[in-house]
Amino acid sequence: MEDVSSSRGSMAAVGKGQVFALVIGINDYLSNDYATPWCLPASNVLVLEDRQATRAGILAAFQSHFMDNPRIPDNGNATMILFYAGHGTRILAPENNIARDGRVEAIAPVDERTKDAAGNEVYAIPDYVLGWLLWRLAKKKGPNITVIFDACHSGGLGRDVGQVRAGGSPSPSVPLELDGHLWKDEIGAAQTAPSFRMWSQSAPSHVLLAACGQEETAREIRYDDKSVHGRFTESLITWLRRVSLENTTYQELLNRFPTWSGQTPHCGGEKRDGLVFDGNFPRTGSRTMPLIPHTLPDNEILQSFRVDMGSVDGVVPDTEFTVYGPDNNKLCTLVAHSVETGKTILVPPGKQPVVMKDGQSVTIPPQSRAEVSDWKNDAMILHVYTPDDFPHTTDLFPKHDITVQPKGRKYVQASSVADADIIMRKDGDDIVIQRLTSTILECHPETRFPLRDNAAHLPLVADGIAHFNYFLERHHGSAPLKGFSLEMHRLVGDYPGRRPDLKASPRGDGNLIVDNAVNIPSRAGDKYGFTIRNSSEMDLFPYFFFFEPEEYTIFLWYKPDSHKVAPLTKKTEDVDGTVTISMGSERAIEFRLPPDQPYSSGFLKLFVATQHLDISWIKQDVSPFDPNFKGTPRIQAGQEPLVAIPEWDALTVVLTMTKQ
Repeated sequence: MEDVSSSRGSMAAVGKGQVFALVIGINDYLSNDYATPWCLPASNVLVLEDRQATRAGILAAFQSHFMDNPRIPDNGNATMILFYAGHGTRILAPENNIARDGRVEAIAPVDERTKDAAGNEVYAIPDYVLGWLLWRLAKKKGPNITVIFDACHSGGLGRDVGQVRAGGSPSPSVPLELDGHLWKDEIGAAQTAPSFRMWSQSAPSHVLLAACGQEETAREIRYDDKSVHGRFTESLITWLRRVSLENTTYQELLNRFPTWSGQTPHCGGEKRDGLVFDGNFPRTGSRTMPLIPHTLPDNEILQSFRVDMGSVDGVVPDTEFTVYGPDNNKLCTLVAHSVETGKTILVPPGKQPVVMKDGQSVTIPPQSRAEVSDWKNDAMILHVYTPDDFPHTTDLFPKHDITVQPKGRKYVQASSVADADIIMRKDGDDIVIQRLTSTILECHPETRFPLRDNAAHLPLVADGIAHFNYFLERHHGSAPLKGFSLEMHRLVGDYPGRRPDLKASPRGDGNLIVDNAVNIPSRAGDKYGFTIRNSSEMDLFPYFFFFEPEEYTIFLWYKPDSHKVAPLTKKTEDVDGTVTISMGSERAIEFRLPPDQPYSSGFLKLFVATQHLDISWIKQDVSPFDPNFKGTPRIQAGQEPLVAIPEWDALTVVLTMTKQ
């Protein structure tokens, strides 16, 4: 093992907890400096180079350095980093694997396409094998895992400057049984297909930082010191040293990279909007977003900024934002000046040239952030009725004027049941929420939760319900986009080859959704996946959420990996563009009812847009009823300004599950 505990221009040790890295470099892609840009003890870093990076060597190193490492606590919060710089390839998928071109990504170990000591063929390591290993690692050691790949999956082999980082000819298909021993003992277990209340995106175990998209090439260039490195790795290390990691998300980190033709770095995984190496840094505000300097054409307002949220998020002109500095101290207030679908321009109150406070102009430094403090949007406001005997009315409405929205809140008190969206009442030790809005009323007339002597939490409960209701009902008034649809499938086959059961639907196409509704039984072993279909003439960016009304939670099941490349391609030559979710080598979804519950309903919500939208912050993973609920998550900002107003649309499907 090579000592990589020091590095040129070394940066401080990452975070406050322990960090462990497995670094794999093939064909002299690594130097000591690029193996790890942070100062770590040599014992925490294992480096495999060239002849060491065999298929068996890589899998064994993953097991010994991560899975079986006694210095990494089980169920802990240690940061684990898997870095791979070398050849990428695409291989024929296992039988029935869901892939648009019938292939999956893989990394090519140094001994691929040779014979091992026993005379057996050595194959590439496919993504579904790596995904399974990472899921097991997260389950055992914790989900604070970052995977960095500087490799690509197309193009020709080249080590010259400007060439791509990929294998030369297609790799042979990997026999499905080759790695089956990894999952055969767990494949039938319930935890391999999370219930809808436990579900997260198909890569909940880790964050993936990749050098390029699926159809692109990752290139390397020569630098001033005559060394040759992947430009993705070079940019990654540069920005890891420069940014404030305690205030930077993975997606924000990638947004700082330069723009390259034919190579678009992308970020995947449920935690891509979380802080870099999350868990070893303190969190910032839960609903804050970066402020991006902006220049207005009239030059009369000297301080103006852009935030990447807009009308689709509920922002309207005059929505107020509180600004926080890099140290999280409150600086000032800005207001929405102009609002588009995916962005808002903020200016000082009263459209003054600069923000004034106590007679002095306020300086807003770089890396400042903002959060909405007053939506000023009547459509977002939840009207709450409380009966006369409700003992906690003053906790919800401390002001005398009950029709005025409390500062920063999303609700007001309704003067009558007829004017209310919900009724909040007390029943014993429980708070009962009675729903009155049409969409949710049909499925769940009421829900309840224990107060636990925490009446001060009720304003956050009402805010969370308002957030849930607003985005469940959110739709575009003119429905400008046509030709997109959502399909739900019951799956057959085993991991990693699950596929739609065409016989499960009356039409014989495998789609269970009829008239924006789907009914399924609660049955052990049933697994489900989804297809988003595009028969229009425009490429689209899809965002897929699940709304769970009993707990008022919102889960993000899919969003695009890239800000620039639309994954839901337009129809070409009578073939629809598709995005598949939870099929093939992705982990499937399983819906199960609790033993004492005869039925349950939820909502599938699909947003699509012609340009990228930063709406992942809509998710509400923690129930508002939970004392740990602190509000909706933060969102990230894009580096590139939006040059046009993107069109968007949405559809909602009611999912009902009944006990057999």
